[in-house]
Amino acid sequence: MLKCNTLSQLSSVQDVAKSLELYTRSLRRAFHKIPELSWKEEKTLTLIKEEIGKLAKKSCFATKLTETQGGIWVDLLVDPSLPWILFRSDTDGLPIEEATNLSFSSEHKGVMHACGHDFHIAMLLASFKAITLGAVIPKANIRFVWQRAEECGRNPSGGSLLVKNGVCDNIDFAYGLHISSTLDLNLFCSRQHLMMSNSSYIDFTISCSGGHVMRPDLGSNGISLMIDILSHMKGFEKLFFGPEEPIAFVPSIATAGTTQNIRPNSAHLCFAIRNFLTEQKRTAFIKAVRQKIETIVSLYSTAKLSSFDFYPGYPALYNDPNNYFFVEDALHEQGFQTAPLPPLFSGEDFAYYLQEVPGSFWCLGAKQGECFDHHTPQFNPSEASLPQGTAFWLTLAQKSPA
Repeated sequence: MLKCNTLSQLSSVQDVAKSLELYTRSLRRAFHKIPELSWKEEKTLTLIKEEIGKLAKKSCFATKLTETQGGIWVDLLVDPSLPWILFRSDTDGLPIEEATNLSFSSEHKGVMHACGHDFHIAMLLASFKAITLGAVIPKANIRFVWQRAEECGRNPSGGSLLVKNGVCDNIDFAYGLHISSTLDLNLFCSRQHLMMSNSSYIDFTISCSGGHVMRPDLGSNGISLMIDILSHMKGFEKLFFGPEEPIAFVPSIATAGTTQNIRPNSAHLCFAIRNFLTEQKRTAFIKAVRQKIETIVSLYSTAKLSSFDFYPGYPALYNDPNNYFFVEDALHEQGFQTAPLPPLFSGEDFAYYLQEVPGSFWCLGAKQGECFDHHTPQFNPSEASLPQGTAFWLTLAQKSPA
């Protein structure tokens, strides 16, 4: 073990994190410039590995890097007798053209870090630096994870593959942190039990005769079918479950037609389904949706449901209640503010980790000025939250696992 020489004179994790603020901000901006879509995060992971390599050479603790299809992880061994905890960051961007006018805006046309993953990468690297330098001495061995493809929306996601490839093996507790542009600056939020929804969806295609627009009486029109389906499916989830079931059933893709003088002979639609349903209830709902669509289509003599696919998406994210209170207490001990969240209709593939081991997922407020939500071209969380995010990881590192 190398001699630790460093920031250990600082009195708290907040002081340590603050001392690394410029480092964390420079990393965030470097990653913000090079967003990459799911499964294409080559520049991003290369830069992460380069930084890990530099820090590992000076580390007070033994480190080992593992690279798999779903991303990379670094094991930091403090003491073989101690428990293992897992810290996870995602790394991918979104297919959005940035409109923030930041001096460090995306250099990749049509791709943007519009969900804060650049923050996540930087904050976890900063905590890795603080620990390798000995500024914070962990009370557990730590697996630092930088994951690909959280934004892909369907399996396999980076998280599902990492879990399949053993990222949770021998781990006692797992933790995730997500920046939020809509929560008050530096406020940590989470909830016990179910926190984020299942993110399933259906995708289907209607085929029909189509034809010339001069003969609307002859055959059927894909756009007419699409409009009819969208009209009849509005509010269907409330009719099926009643008004109290927390579910979002939202049309997200509707395409038909390419030319002004042709009635299209097909229509393609997708409905996103965010829910906390049991598998049995969800299966019954999907069956009822299909039957309803088939009934509508049957009213058109030349039409048929030519494809209907259900994608289960990410499972609902469940926070272990004991771990939730453990983290809340740890944050309060460091002087941080926390608040409970309502159940969210967002999807998050950290749910796969929490199916394997107990743990919890948290949000960090980064609201500033005019509030632009996630997945928008103007998304711009406050960089003032960066030290808080680093301190979150350091707080958990120096707290004996429970």
